[in-house]
Amino acid sequence: MNKSHRYLLPPAVIALSVALAGCQSGPTGGDETYPSKPVTVLMPYAAGGPSDLTARSISSCLGERLGQTFVVQNKAGGSGAVAMQELASAKPDGYTLGLGTAGTLVMTPMVNSLAYSLDDFTPIGVMAENPTLIVVGDDSPYENAEAFFAAAEKRPGTLTMGVPGATSPAAIELRRLKDQYDVEVVAVPAAGNAEMTTNLLGGHVDALFINDHPDVISRIDEGSFRALAATTPERLPWLPELPTLAELGFTDLVDATSVFGLFGPHDLPTPLANALEGALETCLTDPTVLEQLGENLVPAEFQGGTALGESLAEIQALYRPILEG
Repeated sequence: MNKSHRYLLPPAVIALSVALAGCQSGPTGGDETYPSKPVTVLMPYAAGGPSDLTARSISSCLGERLGQTFVVQNKAGGSGAVAMQELASAKPDGYTLGLGTAGTLVMTPMVNSLAYSLDDFTPIGVMAENPTLIVVGDDSPYENAEAFFAAAEKRPGTLTMGVPGATSPAAIELRRLKDQYDVEVVAVPAAGNAEMTTNLLGGHVDALFINDHPDVISRIDEGSFRALAATTPERLPWLPELPTLAELGFTDLVDATSVFGLFGPHDLPTPLANALEGALETCLTDPTVLEQLGENLVPAEFQGGTALGESLAEIQALYRPILEG
């Protein structure tokens, strides 16, 4: 990104400085302009997947827009709980942010005894939306989704499917597949796309419920992956021949799309949240970000903090009877 981009948003930084005057003090007691030092962005998953790509691309752009370094720290573990607990416990000063998902913020706290919940975070905005695909290996006996699900119905609990974490939306959708459609497929959690891919190619699972990603599309194109279905309400423009689960008769299973949101701790001051939201919205139109993330990750319309919070509250209401029942 050329140096001229650094001068696109000085008014936002100046406005933020004015808004914070008198309510935010620096180490020496004087007022400071946010951000005046590097910002940490916690990543609850391992490096190399679509969430990591999103966090790094957006963080780099935020750093350019706001004039400071945004440093991504991968802290995988506990189905996202390690990073999210650190974020929930951080000082709400804008210097610790994190990538959050429905899995890390809704599902994980519901099924584990944790010291945080959705209410412990300030939603800033959606960074990316990542569709989920069901894929098998090129040597799989299942040529299409109909064959796979027919085998699952015939032999309940024998087919396995890799998922990105035990409490990911994909894992919960497999539970709904059993509860609502009486089709039992065993979820095999992994730390991310890389581990899931290794598991499939190594013959350790029968299929994957995997986030769409350039690497996944490349494997589909070259033939090492065979795509069976998408979990989106409508067919994906870049995979127009791929049926959706809804088309296959599983009309309620459309919630596995991963939404990567930017979050701060609870009580993040409104001026900080607004400034970060504005910078994030601008970043999602930045040519470099668009090139790095591609059409399968960048949302068609920007969703700010309010919309993100409402969406997660709806998911929480949907999954609470399943996870706490």
